[in-house]
Amino acid sequence: MRIATAAELREADRKAIEAFSIPEVCLMQSAGEALARACKGAPRVAFLCGKGNNGGDGFVAARHLALAGVAVTVYLTVAPAALTGAAAAHFAPLVALGVTVLPSAKANLGAFDLLVDCLLGTGSRGAPTGAVAEAITAANASGVSILACDLPSGVSADTGKVEGVAIQARETLTLAALKPGLLLYPGAAHAGKVTVAEIGLPWATPPTQSLTTTAWVRSVLPRRTQGRDANKGSFGKVLVLAGSRGMVGAAVLTATAALRAGAGLVQLALPESLVPVVAPMAPELVLKPLPETPDGTHGGEGAEKALESLVAWADALAVGPGLTTHPAVGALLASLPPKPLVLDADGLNLLAKGVSVAVNGVLTPHPTELARLMGATTEVVQANRQAAVGQAAAHYNAVTLLKGARTLIAEPSGSLYYNREGSVALATAGSGDVLTGVIAALLASGLSASDAARAGAFLHARAGELAEQEIGASGVLASEIRDRIPAARRELEEGRDVDG
Repeated sequence: MRIATAAELREADRKAIEAFSIPEVCLMQSAGEALARACKGAPRVAFLCGKGNNGGDGFVAARHLALAGVAVTVYLTVAPAALTGAAAAHFAPLVALGVTVLPSAKANLGAFDLLVDCLLGTGSRGAPTGAVAEAITAANASGVSILACDLPSGVSADTGKVEGVAIQARETLTLAALKPGLLLYPGAAHAGKVTVAEIGLPWATPPTQSLTTTAWVRSVLPRRTQGRDANKGSFGKVLVLAGSRGMVGAAVLTATAALRAGAGLVQLALPESLVPVVAPMAPELVLKPLPETPDGTHGGEGAEKALESLVAWADALAVGPGLTTHPAVGALLASLPPKPLVLDADGLNLLAKGVSVAVNGVLTPHPTELARLMGATTEVVQANRQAAVGQAAAHYNAVTLLKGARTLIAEPSGSLYYNREGSVALATAGSGDVLTGVIAALLASGLSASDAARAGAFLHARAGELAEQEIGASGVLASEIRDRIPAARRELEEGRDVDG
């Protein structure tokens, strides 16, 4: 599903008007008609309108509702004489119909069944001021449900930032395409339920940003449809290089998550002294002891040679959880040949320290790990997550997945994908290790790095939602998220739409 920035929307509008000779008043008519339909039969509706095209969309919707017998009042933040262009053209028939139009300062909003926010559009910058800010404050204080047109006023279309007051909508009808600010926090918390209305806008370019949907994941997710002569080797072989003394849990979570995600065979390479510890924890895993250092990490004498045949056997690698950043571990990682891999946790930390890893797959940092990779701070990364993950993907020439409340996946080419929201239950120790295993399994099944990252993040998020539904938001264990990966896959295979 396309996500469009404010600049892309301006260019699409320009193309529609100049190249396709679609008058601006017609585009506004389509938008307003969609907005009127979204009001869903509310008997008393107030429109809060500014002077721009967002206000014009509200004028069209108000006219349609008035003609349908709805009690409509329009509150304007400017004098009618200040309206120009298509907005002014659609305001005139509204007046001719006798629709009540009042200054926004006179708004008595508690008497309505629905408020429609048409104050600011995608082109607005900075904190709302004056009459607009007063209207936003009054709407939020009214206790009446608010429908936002395009995006809640006060939310940045491109970043989701809120610099002053902002509409707290129950629902947002966004026009032509999703906007980043509706998906990124804090803007996402102001948007409520988001619906996209297609208004016939011709796009100048293919999308550079998209939302991963149920339909897309279903289309790429491999299924076990081979004949009965298929065997475990037919469904992908994953080698997990992880763990150290005191850090076996991360390794086990990663390896067992790969099995839960559909890998046919998983081998877990461990420092040799840890094999007896791990063996009772997961009998499904094939454990491969490797020479270790005196500190209980990978990288003892002969480790590189011992690892060669394991890497040759695997279709994909999962590298990093619980490894530590011991110099011997760094040397072992530097010896890895190019192979589809997921690099996480200490694998990322070693990469940030300058270890030359043959990255041929997916990097999965959380914000602090990404900050280390880019020589920045966590605050800088979080201030512009889209830019940060895009820069990392380009710098390392690898698909990069930035974890967080809205997971972002960037390709080196510049394409950016937003994942479904997931659940706060995912914020638990070991959750990232599970994600690493899921993506590795999908890589081993033959998906590209980008597709494996997108589909893996989707399944992981959905598993977290299922865990929250069954257990609650607090106290969910990473293993409980892992164990719901098959159910998340089953939903997709059965054709259920779980877009959130």
